[in-house]
Amino acid sequence: MARKINEAVCNRLEKWLDGVSMESKIRTLETGRLHTCTKCGLTVFDKQTIEERIRRKCIESGSEHTFVENDYYIILKRGFVGIIDVVACRYETPEAAIERYFKNKR
Repeated sequence: MARKINEAVCNRLEKWLDGVSMESKIRTLETGRLHTCTKCGLTVFDKQTIEERIRRKCIESGSEHTFVENDYYIILKRGFVGIIDVVACRYETPEAAIERYFKNKR
């Protein structure tokens, strides 16, 4: 049974790589830092403007968020309406985070 799972993971990863090496593919992806509000836990991307970040008011303080940098992120796929697949990685390499993502993807 474990073989089928590993084969499926490899097939999904190979399909996503589309014949390009992992290092080359990672260099073409958008990366950055996630920012998390210390009071309410709202997580946003670092590339978002301040207007996009304050669209929702902080639940705990009632007005403004207090953001701190948290994890790194890698956007794997974008679609017409926005981000489709994103991976957060904290203590691992980008390659390991992407492999973990495809291993856990159903």
